[in-house]
Amino acid sequence: MFWKLLSYPRSLLALIWFPIHTMLCAGALIIVNLTMNNRPLEDRIVEFWTRNACRMFGVKVEVKGLENRPQGGFLYVFNHTSFFDIFAMNGWLGSFRFGAKIELFKIPVFGPAMRRAGILPIARDRREEVFKVYQAAEARIKAGERFALAPEGTRQNSERLGSFKSGPFIFAINAKAPIVPVIVKGAAAILPKGHTIPNWGVWSRTVTLQVLPPVDPLQYTIQERPQLQEKVRKIMEPYFQEDSTQ
Repeated sequence: MFWKLLSYPRSLLALIWFPIHTMLCAGALIIVNLTMNNRPLEDRIVEFWTRNACRMFGVKVEVKGLENRPQGGFLYVFNHTSFFDIFAMNGWLGSFRFGAKIELFKIPVFGPAMRRAGILPIARDRREEVFKVYQAAEARIKAGERFALAPEGTRQNSERLGSFKSGPFIFAINAKAPIVPVIVKGAAAILPKGHTIPNWGVWSRTVTLQVLPPVDPLQYTIQERPQLQEKVRKIMEPYFQEDSTQ
């Protein structure tokens, strides 16, 4: 009961501090990008931002399967249920860049920092623009960069696997990028869709990231994209079926 009561002022204070922390980190990233163009240092700033976002709201992160990550560029695909998916993955899975909805790029300081960091702007209602963004990123992934996309296209209301969109799989086939599925558990409870205060009434929760072995897209053509999409879904789906039987 003590920790539950203490969680309310903790979450409120963290909610006040979080945007300040975000703007400071975003400003630092812009300065580093403009003056030094130092990707490892930019990655450290992103890691500092996301790890501290988790800590201030009482979120712990456990990671399994890091040895499954291949060398070079690849594409993470993950189930998206909360902003804390993003924080946990950026804080604990190494250097990569997300695809983020284009509306976030309008936020002062934060939006320009996202562009400087190389985050992919995703206009979900403008399919042609999305594919242009993916096409421009192909050279980056071939050069060794890593990206993360949510194949469901948007946040889900619970930890259930929604239907997959075609975009990430077309991107992977064209870029010849291994697909690395990531199972995210625990993030939905921290900040469910429609809620504004993380971990309200709970002192601590844990997000688990399970990195699965990569799927090779080289044997698939664009016409065979549905088979690749279904293969990845079948790999991820059993992890959610386990929960429903408990």
